[in-house]
Amino acid sequence: MESLRRIVYLVFRPQAEWDLIAEEKTSVDELLRRYILPLALLAPIATMTGMKLFDRNWDPVHGYLVPSEQILAAGAATYFGIVGSILALAAIFALLAPMFGSARGYLASLKVATFGAVPVMLAGATMLIPVMAIVGLVGLCHTLFLLWLGVRRVLRVPAGSQTEFIGISIVLLTFASVLAGAAASAIGLI
Repeated sequence: MESLRRIVYLVFRPQAEWDLIAEEKTSVDELLRRYILPLALLAPIATMTGMKLFDRNWDPVHGYLVPSEQILAAGAATYFGIVGSILALAAIFALLAPMFGSARGYLASLKVATFGAVPVMLAGATMLIPVMAIVGLVGLCHTLFLLWLGVRRVLRVPAGSQTEFIGISIVLLTFASVLAGAAASAIGLI
């Protein structure tokens, strides 16, 4: 129940919740088991179900036809992509923190990456119907806001530098994701 309370408060009372997150002791294992791994399942399950039930030939409303033998691979790629992106974003935060006068710490960085990603992971549940991807954009906006709050309260990035810190981090994450996707494609994983 604590996990559910935290998720609700991050969406509706983020400033107060970040103050609690900054002070509490946690572990990488706990963040993985209670938040990252379960919430990362929402998008792949919804996507695979949507592909199986609603997919057809391409049209502007419904998207593309995915062969049924590739649906599981698409779901697995989505799941590992989400988990990998959160872990990579935490590593990027930890690497950039000293450049902004903050202490380098992977656990604190993982807290920010994990709890910041909650809205976009929740929005993944709407991927049952492809046209609902617009909900993901709303989740992304709230995720950027949560990251902006989290780097100030947990990582102690100075006020006024949060936007730059998040911007650089997202650009680096995008670059790392493109490289990882290209490598996975080159060796035939996706």
